[in-house]
Amino acid sequence: MRRRIHPGWRGLRSWQEAHHQNHPRPRAQVLEPVKATNKMTTESDKPATPPTSTQNELVASSIRQFPQDQEIELFRNWFQKKYQDNLAGLVFFGSCLSEKSKSATSFKDFIAVVYDYRKTSRNPLKWLSHWTLPPDLFHLALEENGRTHECKYYLISTSQLLDSVSDRAKDLYLLGRLSKRIAVIHARDDAALELLVRCQTRAMQKAAEMALAMLDSFDLENFIKAVLRLSYLSETRLEDERKIDSLYEAHRQFYEQTYGMLLREMAGKKIIRPEGEKLWRVIGAKLPVGRRELEEILAQSRKRAKARWPKMIITVDNWLDQLLAKLERTYGIKLEIPAWERPVILITGWRHYFRLKRQGKIH
Repeated sequence: MRRRIHPGWRGLRSWQEAHHQNHPRPRAQVLEPVKATNKMTTESDKPATPPTSTQNELVASSIRQFPQDQEIELFRNWFQKKYQDNLAGLVFFGSCLSEKSKSATSFKDFIAVVYDYRKTSRNPLKWLSHWTLPPDLFHLALEENGRTHECKYYLISTSQLLDSVSDRAKDLYLLGRLSKRIAVIHARDDAALELLVRCQTRAMQKAAEMALAMLDSFDLENFIKAVLRLSYLSETRLEDERKIDSLYEAHRQFYEQTYGMLLREMAGKKIIRPEGEKLWRVIGAKLPVGRRELEEILAQSRKRAKARWPKMIITVDNWLDQLLAKLERTYGIKLEIPAWERPVILITGWRHYFRLKRQGKIH
């Protein structure tokens, strides 16, 4: 019996074919292979490719940099007041992290990292639910001076955050987000900040290793974009190819420094080899993550992402309006849902889903 290929993998293959046709000889910076040194690991959870201290320093430096505004302070104060000493850190990520990637209708995205779920609510059912298919997504709206400030935030414990970027990770939901540029706008102490730095470093390493399975001959830019594309291949999302370009251009220097360093490490381990002055080639037998393994990871990630939808409907109070706003923001499509349909949208909404899927708006 012929094995069924997951749609996410078909999308990956379609992108590969288009990439090789349109960019047979990509361009990038010249990278000289060097060997990795100064490995940093922990006893309980060693990453497959330990980070160098220089890479860790790059992440530690960038993670403290973010655009300051009154809204950031408003949200930070709210999270600190709500979770108090249980709040290990608050991660700021997404399009609002740069003027180049945010739009007029974008609002901020956060990850609230807590030490103990039991301290997040007096209702045992609520904090127990956080352990299932983490992280949980919430919508927050705050009023100040007659204006409404909105954001989305994920809630995750420190232990599950560490799992999400380790070999124990069950999907790419958080790993994909943490492999991009992020910022920490609050850390309880130096140990909490170091934990978040370590998590991003691990996420970037593992994403880099998986991205190689999508490539053959490539340059630095195409390698970075393959890494950024992972989280979109692992979920059903309302995004298009412009999102990858936007993210890349918004933080180009950071990506070139950090992922360029990871490329040189992998060259030192003979996972890739230089091909001319500006290109690299994957050594297939040395791939940390094989193509078949990546296919399985993407398939499982997409299943788990869809399994989160029922929880999101409960935790995000205006999930339908958020989804419609995302559709309009990304594709300029204003979809009106009549009042009679809203209570039964989980039954009738599939017609909209499949229509947008056929149009290539949902990936």
